[in-house]
Amino acid sequence: MVKISVAGLVALSAGVLWAAAPKSQRTEPLAAAEALASFQLDPGLRIELVAIEPLVVGPVAMAFDERGRLFVVEGRGYPDPIDNKALPTSEGRVAILEDTDGDGRFDKRTDFATGLSYPNGIALWRGGAFVTCAPDILYLKDNDGDGIADERRVVLTGFDTTRTAQLRVSSPTLGLDGRIYVASGLNGGKVTSPLYPERAVVSFAPADGRFDPDSLLYETTGGRGQFGLSFDGFGRRFVSSNRHPVLQVVLEPWQLRRNPGLTITQVMQEVSKVEAEAKVWPISRASVSADFIPSLMNAPHTGTFTAACGVLMYGGTALPTNYSGNLFICEPAQNLVQRQVVRSEGASFRSMPATSGREFLASTDTWFRPVFLANGPDGALYVADMHRREIDHPAYVPEESRGGLDFVGGKNCGRIYRIVARAPQRVAPLDVSSAALIRALDAPDVWRRDSAFRLLREARAGKDAAALETVALSAQRPEARVRARALLRGLGALSEKSVIAGLRDEAAGVREHAAGLAAEMLTGSPGLLVPLLALANDGDARVRFASALALAGSNDPRVVGALAAIAVRDGEDRWTRAAVLSGVHGRIEEFYTGLSASSKGKSAGVAAIMQDLGKLYGVGATTEACRGFLAALVREEGDYGVSLAAVLGLADGWRGRSEAKGVSRDVFVALGGTERAALETFVGRAAALAADGTAPVAIRVKAATLLGMVDVPKRLAMFGELLDVRHPAELQVEVVRALERIGDAASGAVLLEKKNWARYSPQVRSAVIAALTAKVPLLTALFDAIERGDVKATEIPSAKRAQLMRHATPATRQRAEAIFKPFEAGDRMTVYRAHREILTGKADAAQGREVFVRVCSVCHTRGGVGGKVGPDLTGVRRQPADALLLHTLVPNYEVAPAFQAVNVETRDGRSIAGWVASETETAVTLRTAFGTEELVARSNLASLAATGVSLMPDGLEQAMTRAELANLIAFLRSED
Repeated sequence: MVKISVAGLVALSAGVLWAAAPKSQRTEPLAAAEALASFQLDPGLRIELVAIEPLVVGPVAMAFDERGRLFVVEGRGYPDPIDNKALPTSEGRVAILEDTDGDGRFDKRTDFATGLSYPNGIALWRGGAFVTCAPDILYLKDNDGDGIADERRVVLTGFDTTRTAQLRVSSPTLGLDGRIYVASGLNGGKVTSPLYPERAVVSFAPADGRFDPDSLLYETTGGRGQFGLSFDGFGRRFVSSNRHPVLQVVLEPWQLRRNPGLTITQVMQEVSKVEAEAKVWPISRASVSADFIPSLMNAPHTGTFTAACGVLMYGGTALPTNYSGNLFICEPAQNLVQRQVVRSEGASFRSMPATSGREFLASTDTWFRPVFLANGPDGALYVADMHRREIDHPAYVPEESRGGLDFVGGKNCGRIYRIVARAPQRVAPLDVSSAALIRALDAPDVWRRDSAFRLLREARAGKDAAALETVALSAQRPEARVRARALLRGLGALSEKSVIAGLRDEAAGVREHAAGLAAEMLTGSPGLLVPLLALANDGDARVRFASALALAGSNDPRVVGALAAIAVRDGEDRWTRAAVLSGVHGRIEEFYTGLSASSKGKSAGVAAIMQDLGKLYGVGATTEACRGFLAALVREEGDYGVSLAAVLGLADGWRGRSEAKGVSRDVFVALGGTERAALETFVGRAAALAADGTAPVAIRVKAATLLGMVDVPKRLAMFGELLDVRHPAELQVEVVRALERIGDAASGAVLLEKKNWARYSPQVRSAVIAALTAKVPLLTALFDAIERGDVKATEIPSAKRAQLMRHATPATRQRAEAIFKPFEAGDRMTVYRAHREILTGKADAAQGREVFVRVCSVCHTRGGVGGKVGPDLTGVRRQPADALLLHTLVPNYEVAPAFQAVNVETRDGRSIAGWVASETETAVTLRTAFGTEELVARSNLASLAATGVSLMPDGLEQAMTRAELANLIAFLRSED
């Protein structure tokens, strides 16, 4: 079913002691009048109940057809069994609701389809509907007019059901390209179509997808949404997930695929604030599962999004005009719907709550569980209320506590509400004649525009082309002009004239959309290139981004200069950089020449684009081209910071190549003669910058990185000095990473010097341990230091100890076992029970702060201080003391799959532990235990294996006394 809850999905180790929450004591739902009285709504608006049980039960998705009938997907079977081996229920249904007397309330129900397991999404098509019901997507249709589907086909299958029903393919939504997009539910699959058995299996890790509703051809897309998917009027796609209320999918895999050297894993923009900053203001006394699973350590959960879902871009007319274009997000765990206002930010967007301290819609009724939103035919905003006593899934509640919660209370309930500014007028069914539908493309209400678009797309009538061309050129609303061109594209009747008009349209959204159309037509319509090139200088950042993506697919030599101009102007925007660089494969030298000519006297953003360009050189250019690029950089008399960034990018890309033999500095050694002298001067400037306490930290860090790549022996003494606590932690960590890249016994000796080891801060010490365990020579130095007594075995985190005792090299594995076996913690629950007595005595929260800084702050933040490996601990004071103790001592009580640590071995000899922060077809980004992100190209992956454990170490009791542990718990529960 729906995503809702949270618990095991946002933490490094999920699940511990479940503390009884102050849940509602009611065992029956509120009556209709009481439920309406429980709402707080924006001033001037009204909320109306349009359907209530038994007319509707457990609504989780809905869609209005052209007749005004409401198709409702009912998740009656939720929650699904925890044991995946248990048979699924067949309680799920799709119902059709109708208002037969015109009073604005539904009064007739027809069971369109029954006997479904866990259906969770619907998209209307050709008189029927696609319904997501993993492992399948079904097509259901009523062919004899009785309102009951007599046609039921599995059209796609193979979507994973290995996780709970909250985490499955959902939210089918028609896009402007005529494909139906789906959210992955944070799950993967091996998708086939039973109707086309000859097609290859589409295998994927968690990734969203799309399919042609007629051919049923399925492919993966960018992004990874959980439950909720919405397009704005210009085809931009938004999804939601748990603590991420609004994400925009900015890049697609087919756009990045054209440059295989471009290793990018992030394709989604966090449009809204996330995690502890994603504020909500409930008025109920609801508690969420995360509040009572302190291992999430991501507080405050109550008061922040924990179950964001059902994101919708509103476009109706029944609310005030300033509501149109706002995003609305459901938060069922805290009984509210939030409204966010959207503004442009570079190539993407940023959104904020429309009002601070008060929600658009909130209820005091803890049974109110909004999970889905829809634009209605009357211009109103419709809200599907699943209406359950408990919305959490039992899988995310520790087993010993599940029996005390009523997971089935409300399984016979469900409500649907409508929100308006005034009593809406009765709406006539949509006129489905071609002429009327074409006019409706320009209607004020988004539901009419979208419905007209769908019906015209279904018909694909060539006779409509001339009328659609007129709309594309002269419709009042930009959204209509976009839809008309999209329909013409689907008909194969989109003219060059129409696209050129779109590229020159007064509305930026139309120009942006037209750029995408032009990209598809450039080969056969060369006349589009000149107006497309002109968009490189457009005044709108998203238009320039779209033009970069479009131009990137052209081989015309004029494109390189346009891409360079965009790069100089928008180099600080990561999305535009990616769009530009997606198009320079095979012509990076020409691009570099154009960039150099365009960037004279301009440094903002140029350093970022140059670093990425340098990496592309290192990954894919010839050795001679790399040498030439480096020579030009070290002789450059302009901005040293720009040249330094480019050199670092070159080295980063080079080190994965076979000719680099795993040592990135080989490319520098290859330079000779005058270039070598210039390099010496260049490196000397870096040495001076790294040691200059008055220089900006960011450039000192880059300088230290370079020093770890060139003439290493003479730099070791300097590195030892830079590890002094007087220098910024960011600089020290970068020095550690440089020494790790060197990876020999001499660098290990620097890291393990007694004077250094004793003065490392928690963050730096964690970085040092990660470095020392990354390569065998460094690991040997660490083992020697432990055996000498310079380092305590217990200072190595338990997860890392376990990894080393499973090392692929027998000699290393045996030595690790000899060192670490005596310190294995054994039964963690026994350790927990043995320490519970510390909670009965007095404790000092002030002294606990010092323990937190020493032991916990490297990974966790509290009150704005600390690391960001694990979630923010601010606010865990609401947790019971014994629950906090259990989390601290038994971090692997239950670990969510998405946050299990993985071990990565690279082809260039590195070993990295972390959790997968993001991934694409070409690369994986790991969040490491010392707070950095490591991007690993898939071509450089030797192995990647899940450990089944959290990054948070167990055995923390060995790092503090019992009194210190008590003080730590007291500090975590204190107000400050």
